[in-house]
Parts: sequence; C-alpha cells; structure tokens
Amino acid sequence: MENIILILLDKGIYGSPDCLGDPFYTVQLRLCKGIISFSSALYLYRYSDRVPEKIELTFPNGYKNSKLKDQVICHQQLPMLYKLGVTLVKTPQNNKVKVYSLTRTMAEIVRPQNQVDTEIINKAFKKYAIVPEKNIAKLMYFSSQFRTTDKVRNYLEVLL
Repeated sequence: MENIILILLDKGIYGSPDCLGDPFYTVQLRLCKGIISFSSALYLYRYSDRVPEKIELTFPNGYKNSKLKDQVICHQQLPMLYKLGVTLVKTPQNNKVKVYSLTRTMAEIVRPQNQVDTEIINKAFKKYAIVPEKNIAKLMYFSSQFRTTDKVRNYLEVLL
C-alpha cells in the first residue's frame, strides 16, 4: 500500500505537496463562496502582469466573515449578478479555480466603486482589443448589466 502525504495548506485545508504555494487555489478552498474577480482575474487571464498583493473575491450580498479583510479584498454583488459569467481557469500552478469570465471582468473593472488601477484597465483593454477571441456583443451585454456601457464603448472606440 502506497503512503499518501498530506500537508496543511491553510486552516482546515489539507492537500498534496504540489498544491503548496498556490494562494488562488488555497483561498478558494477556504472561502468557497468567493469568486476571483477584478485585478486578480485579469492576472489569471494574463491581462495584467501585477501579482495581486491580496486576492480579490466577490461574494453574494450579505456574506459576512470578519477575518476576510486581512486576507483578501472583498466585494459584494447582488444575487442576480453574482453567478453571472462564472468560469474555471487554471492558476499558474495548474489548479482550477472559479473566476469571472474575461468579458464580465472587462465590463466590471471600469466601475468606479471597484477601484481598479487605471493603468491596469488601459493595458487590459489594449490587449482585449487585439485578441481575435474577443466577443464585443457579449462585452456590451455585460456592460449593460453593470451599467458601464458608456465607459466600455469609450475604451473600444479609441482602440478599435
């Protein structure tokens, strides 16, 4: 019989040694209602080269956990928008985590209350404008959901 080695990844979370050092995976195991969003999502999509100091997660409105502020940047979203555009993406360590889709992220990062750095937004839109896989119709749908249509349209008009 083969010995299986488990290590403590985080409080109450155990895994194999190859999971060690993957903060995205570990934080999502611990905070399973959180969906990786904003700058952290852009990093996972390789639309930003800035490694986030704290991972940004979005939770449904009303979700409370007093210990979160020290570990992650929390955002809350209305229930009807919370699950919109959720997908799985591989982390740099090859683990799958829940992240908002690239098109949703692009529509949402321009909201002032999300406080995404303007430089990150500009670089992300420049990259989005040149990739062949972009879906402008879907981007405009998400921007209508988040009331960012004018801002998204301004970025696209300059870049396309």
